[in-house]
Amino acid sequence: TRPRVYEKVPPYSNSNAMVVTDKEATGFEFSINFPAKPVTPTSTLKEYRSDLIRSIYTSLLNNRFRELTQKADPPFVFAAAGFESYAKFHESFSVMGSTGTQDVQKGLTAALTEVERVKRFGFTDPELERAKKTILTQYERLWNNRDKTESASYADEYIRHFTDLEPVPGIDAEFNYVKELLPGITLAEVNALTDLYRNEKNTFSYVTGLEATNQTKLPSIEAISATLLAATADQTIKPYEEKAVATTLLSSAPRSGALRSKKGNSILGTTELTLSNGVTVTLKATDFKNDQILFAASRYGGLTAYSLDDKYSAENATAVIGSMGFGSFSPTDMRKTMAGKSVALSPVIGQYTAGFNGNSSKKDLEMLFQLLQLEVLEPRVDSALYKSFIQRSKAQVAMLSANPQIAFIDTMYQVLYDKNPLAPTAVPRATNYDKIKLDRSLAIYKEQVGDVAGMHITIVGSFNEDTVIQLLEKYVAGLPATQARNFTDNKVRPFKGQNDFQFKKGKEDKSLILGIYHGEVPYNENTLLQLEGLSEVMNITIIEEMREKIQGIYGGGTQVQLSKYPVGNYQFVLQLPCGPAKVDTLVKTYRSQLEQFAKTGVDTGYISKVKKAWIEKYRVDSKKNEFWLAALEDIHMGERSADRLVNAEKYFNAFSVSDVKKAASLLLNAKGKMIAVQMPAEIKTETKSESKGF
Repeated sequence: TRPRVYEKVPPYSNSNAMVVTDKEATGFEFSINFPAKPVTPTSTLKEYRSDLIRSIYTSLLNNRFRELTQKADPPFVFAAAGFESYAKFHESFSVMGSTGTQDVQKGLTAALTEVERVKRFGFTDPELERAKKTILTQYERLWNNRDKTESASYADEYIRHFTDLEPVPGIDAEFNYVKELLPGITLAEVNALTDLYRNEKNTFSYVTGLEATNQTKLPSIEAISATLLAATADQTIKPYEEKAVATTLLSSAPRSGALRSKKGNSILGTTELTLSNGVTVTLKATDFKNDQILFAASRYGGLTAYSLDDKYSAENATAVIGSMGFGSFSPTDMRKTMAGKSVALSPVIGQYTAGFNGNSSKKDLEMLFQLLQLEVLEPRVDSALYKSFIQRSKAQVAMLSANPQIAFIDTMYQVLYDKNPLAPTAVPRATNYDKIKLDRSLAIYKEQVGDVAGMHITIVGSFNEDTVIQLLEKYVAGLPATQARNFTDNKVRPFKGQNDFQFKKGKEDKSLILGIYHGEVPYNENTLLQLEGLSEVMNITIIEEMREKIQGIYGGGTQVQLSKYPVGNYQFVLQLPCGPAKVDTLVKTYRSQLEQFAKTGVDTGYISKVKKAWIEKYRVDSKKNEFWLAALEDIHMGERSADRLVNAEKYFNAFSVSDVKKAASLLLNAKGKMIAVQMPAEIKTETKSESKGF
């Protein structure tokens, strides 16, 4: 065997900077890198403790950066710091960030100023305690689920052990180490990590992004270097101010209600509840994970209920409200209060439904319901945070169309929906955010999720049923339920007929084929199985024909969606990344295969492969909480039956060649067909390598 050789990385001999531009960049990014230093792989408890201190240090600094994004005039979209290893067994402290299309010099200055603040004043005791709680909770969840850990997690850890010499003591030992070591880590030890780069004079910094225009500014190399020096010399930097926050989420006791009815469903192994305010609930207690509870709530409603005047206020309502917080908590305050808690809940407004998605540990389940109380009843308005959200969002999306593939997707959606202005937004524009009205976003939020009439809640996981019922009575049964909603059919439909087009943009010699066949068909699970089966068969033949024989692609395939709303409809989507020279051949092959499947079907060997894959996947998925949550939601929405769920293998085994023929015939007679192709702006002369599509 050949011994491993690890190269040595010398420290920077001087400071250097670089500015790199790209016409296809969608924003500015910056990076400041301090010299790399040799490190030894962790092998002792003392070294493990040092790793914990590093983890705390970077999380505290990154929290500081996150707080800066909440300013009314945020200096960057995001920033992050860490002790990174870009060469094996070397470590370099680095700071990086993105300003979107905003002033990158301003973002660079703000990030360096925060680093300098830490150099001079360090972190605070409350920050340290929050970080300790968060780390302990992370390890506790891993330990709680230790006997349900998936194989992929073990495989990843063994790979790191081999490549990086990472120790593998096992979660039992590691959790004990964390419990033993965390309490003794002091603020002085965390702050002392700054000494690793405090006096470094030489750095390598760079800015990448857009070419300079009248609207965008690029710093010079000299300006980047001057910014580094200016931050060090700035005498106006003050210590971080720790703001006191509430320790409990609710300021008063919730209005409670009662359980109206309860019955079991022996087929699904669930319990069905109705609360006094009419909210219905499906509970499925499982042992798939020892400490995982998943939550979903939905009711009819959604974005299609709103006119063009309200489109962007509605599409961004949950993001707008989420950026301002709930109750008395800004997002920053909420993170501080919830430090060490393993719980999350987010409002969601889709096209035809609205509700919430969340999860929690067993011990934090009550906090999940407290969050539901806040998010239903107390959306918060904060003009400064709203302004920050708008500015950051515009900076992020202003130049998305510079990316050829994003511009292609945007054009394809416009063609797909005949440029209907009410169609769902695929690629947001900066001007969209100018059309948001805060008062309308707030009103729409309250209409959609501020009333729980007609809402159905699904809870799956490792919970005690009696405990959940008590929490439902306390926090959900008393929520306002005054006006049930229905979904609105706004008559937005995809195009009719054949609609192929080419989109030319970009320098790279690569293409993307997107095919969409769509139509309306009564919703039933037989049709869904047939279309999914056709998709699986095509994915096999795509590998055999397009990748192995034609050598035109590395990856790609098809997928299908069948929906009941607003009317029964399907979309069959093809995606093939390839070289420009192979586009015509691949499109011809796809169409030929589809016609052949409709005419003669496929060899039964393909049918057997699909059945086997389906059954194997079902047996794995049916032991996951995520699978059951989605399936039970589908049943409630009428898009799945209990019989099909629990007897899935029976229906998989009934899949046949005739099903493939029926599905292929459905596509050939689709209401609308599109083959959209992204091509480079200029086609290069074909070479031998390009003739293979690579």
